[in-house]
Amino acid sequence: MIKSSEFPSTRALRTFMAVASTMSFSKAAIQLSVSQGAVSKQIAALEQQLGQPLFHRHINGINLTKAGERYLPKVAEALQLIQTSTANLIQTDMTRDVLSVNVTPSFASLWLIEHIELFSNQHPNLQISIKIGDGPVKSSRNDCDVYIRCLPLSKHHEHAHLLMQESLQLVGSNTLLIDNPLQTVQDLNRHTLIPQITRPQLWEMFTKEHQLAHTPRYGKIGYEHFYMSLEGVKSHQGLALLPNFMLTNTLLSTQLNNPLGLSMHSPYGYYLIAPNYKRGIDKVHRFEQWLNATLQPVHP
Repeated sequence: MIKSSEFPSTRALRTFMAVASTMSFSKAAIQLSVSQGAVSKQIAALEQQLGQPLFHRHINGINLTKAGERYLPKVAEALQLIQTSTANLIQTDMTRDVLSVNVTPSFASLWLIEHIELFSNQHPNLQISIKIGDGPVKSSRNDCDVYIRCLPLSKHHEHAHLLMQESLQLVGSNTLLIDNPLQTVQDLNRHTLIPQITRPQLWEMFTKEHQLAHTPRYGKIGYEHFYMSLEGVKSHQGLALLPNFMLTNTLLSTQLNNPLGLSMHSPYGYYLIAPNYKRGIDKVHRFEQWLNATLQPVHP
């Protein structure tokens, strides 16, 4: 087992990184604000400690040895981890409890970021960490307190509580609808429909529910997430189906429109996922209560 005194110093590893990124002892010295001799000394000591050379020295310059090539990505990853962990610790108020929330990209960008300050103001002693994720949540994971996912409606999702059923609203940009107005459902045939590539069946359900007589025209560009489809609508690429609660009244009045007031309940819902032992924790319980009270859909 390697003794702690035998581990390379952070200074030596940073010097190795600088030399490897510049392939020059002199340029690394400038980058680190030390002398070239100090850089050479650090690298020589590191190579001696490792028992093998990290650089080939040539008259025309240097290059990494095979050992250096294997060592470099591991050192870079380790230094990045140290830097990230240190910054997180410095930025975290240790006197506060931390609520860690993992949500889908669209839920975060189109709703949570706009509203989370309301929850934060109600709980000044709570620090909130928001992360992005998608797909199933494994029961063995415990890196976050709460997960929010959009899942098929079911009573059998493990550790899941239904926050709300998804209701989708047909929207287009004001500019697009002025140039090509919607007066009846059949006018949809004159418009391009933006595909939602992870759930393409939503358009089929929508056109069937509203009895569209002809085959609709789908766009060549589809998007994985609703926040991407929203940007496509703003760019006048076509019409999209977007969750009601992600559409603010301001957005609908200034940029978007649903002239026919068409919407549809989808077979999906937004679930809060947390193990029972975590849902009993006060911060999680309060966050769930706040979500239930605040998640109000915008009506067309």
